[in-house]
Amino acid sequence: VFSLLFGSGREIGQALVADPRIQAVGFTGSRGGGTALMKTAQARPQPIPVYAEMSSINPVFLLPEALKARGDKIAEGFVGSLNMGAGQFCTNPGLVIAEKGPELDAFIEAAGDAVKASGAQTMLTPGIHDAYQQGVGRLSGNSKVREVARGQAGESAHPCQAGLFVTSAADFLNEPELQEEVFGATSLVIACRDAQEMQRVAAQLEGQLTATLQ
Repeated sequence: VFSLLFGSGREIGQALVADPRIQAVGFTGSRGGGTALMKTAQARPQPIPVYAEMSSINPVFLLPEALKARGDKIAEGFVGSLNMGAGQFCTNPGLVIAEKGPELDAFIEAAGDAVKASGAQTMLTPGIHDAYQQGVGRLSGNSKVREVARGQAGESAHPCQAGLFVTSAADFLNEPELQEEVFGATSLVIACRDAQEMQRVAAQLEGQLTATLQ
């Protein structure tokens, strides 16, 4: 019986999944890591099931009346959740979906101020940090995405600098890379024209670990 095996890559996990004594797999982690284990499991002479939770962006739906009544409190709670554990929780809110208007503008401003005040946190591994930096780079380098705020920069070897970005629903629906998880304390706000467009965004999403309705 073993309880924990360390490894910096996928070799140990794939070796375990390939071993004929292993009869099923449970996995939580990245899409790339989970997909690699699934391929290994399927390539065995006796394929085995893989139960994988990988790459969840946990959308938060903000309806207009909730924003009007308690937008500041929602923004405060949202950024607190975003920053928890440097955003390295499977339930981290990586997507905010709401209708355009002054209420959403006020939420974005309040959340942006909270993000700017957020101190950097050390991420678990250099590899996780590198993947986070690449994900943030995809957002900041996309002409259809506007950067709202970045948190404070850190001095550790692999710090997580929080981020908040905004794009339109139309651009989100048309650009698949915007729908990819950024594992860390960064979230993307999707500004929709109306409730029908919010529904279209929801229908475009893959299965998620959690979803929040305000």
